[in-house]
Amino acid sequence: MSTPIDHSVYPDLDRPPSELESAEAKADYIHRICSAWDFGIQPEPATFNLFSQWREVFDRFPIVTSPAYHTFRSWFGWPSVPIPTGLPKPTLRWEHLDRLEGRPPDPCDGMI
Repeated sequence: MSTPIDHSVYPDLDRPPSELESAEAKADYIHRICSAWDFGIQPEPATFNLFSQWREVFDRFPIVTSPAYHTFRSWFGWPSVPIPTGLPKPTLRWEHLDRLEGRPPDPCDGMI
């Protein structure tokens, strides 16, 4: 059975891969899916099913600045990955949108 690959996340390639065999190819695909989701394009259910089998790739190639990456880990019940000292925490989508609209930070954010 073939891997359900979303070819729309490969706009830079004339021929997107049909199979993801190496850990590096899987990590690249995870990064592409997370980047799309970070910009509001939610993955298909088949992608969740696929990624649920790739914990070792998620562990080996963390994307600590991606909210989607952390969401996948939480969804699957995997341990969280700490953000290294010196890196900013991921900015959530609504925070970006609030900034674009000129809204001040929500004073209640620290209470969550």
